[in-house]
Amino acid sequence: MKKRVQFLISILVIILASCQATPTLVPLRSASVKLDDITMYFEEYGKGEPLILLTGGLRSTSAWVNQIPVFSQQYHVIALDSRGQGRTTDSEAPISYHLMAEDTLRLMDYLGIDSAYIVGWSDGGIIGIDLAIHHPERIRALVTYGANTTPDGLKPSEIKDLQNASVEDIQKSLSDEYRRLSPQPERLPIVIEKMRILWLTEPNFTAEELASIKTPTLIMQGQNDEVIRADHAESIAKAIPNAKFILLSGAGHDAMTKKSQEWNKAVLDFLKDK
Repeated sequence: MKKRVQFLISILVIILASCQATPTLVPLRSASVKLDDITMYFEEYGKGEPLILLTGGLRSTSAWVNQIPVFSQQYHVIALDSRGQGRTTDSEAPISYHLMAEDTLRLMDYLGIDSAYIVGWSDGGIIGIDLAIHHPERIRALVTYGANTTPDGLKPSEIKDLQNASVEDIQKSLSDEYRRLSPQPERLPIVIEKMRILWLTEPNFTAEELASIKTPTLIMQGQNDEVIRADHAESIAKAIPNAKFILLSGAGHDAMTKKSQEWNKAVLDFLKDK
C-alpha cells in the first residue's frame, strides 16, 4: 500500500504542475445528477461521437488533464467520477466493479447515449471490461491501461502492501484533495476501506467471460508498471478474441500523465475507424 500511496502522491503533483502549464479547458457542461443511490459528477467536452473516460485509484476527472484537450478535438468526451470518488457521492452499498459499470450505464441513459467508446485507466479499465462482458451493445470500442482481471494480476508487493494497509496512512496522503472535491468528506475512511477490500478481492472475470467479448479491444500496459504485472495484462489481450496489446516501453502506471503524447496517440490510432 505504501507504493500505491506514494504513486498517488506523485500523480497529484504531476497533475497540479500540468494544470499550471496548460490553459484551462472549460467544459461544455459540468453537473451532478442523481442516479439511483448516488449523485454522480460528470463533465462534457467537444463534439462528435461519444467517448467516455473512466478513471480509478481514488481519482477524479482531473486525472485526464492531458487527454481531454486532445480527445475533445475529435470526440464528444464525457469524463466522470466513480462512486465515492471525486465529486460523486458514496452510498451504504459495498463498492464493486459491476456496480460502477452499472453506474456508468445509468449516466449514459441519462445523457441519451446508446453506445460509446470507453477509455479506462486502472479501475476504469476494469469497469470497461465489465461493460464489454455484460453490455456489449453499449460499447463501440474499449481501451484499457493498467487494468487487471483477477486480484493476482497485481504485483506480489502490491498485494502485500494492500493486506497490511492502514486507512490512516492513505487518508493522510489523499485527504486534502478528497476534502476539497468530495460532497461527503466525512466518509473518506469508509471509502478508503471499501476500495482496499475491492482491490484485494476483485475483479474475478473468468476465461469464458473474457472469451465472450466481441467489442474491439486494446489492452495497454506499461513495461514498468508499479501496480499491475505486465505478463498479466498481456494474458488479458490473449484471452479476448482479436484484442490488440501494446506494451509501452519504460512506462509506469501513470503513463497517461508522464508519457501522454505516446499514450494519446496509441488510443486515437486504435479508435480510428472503429
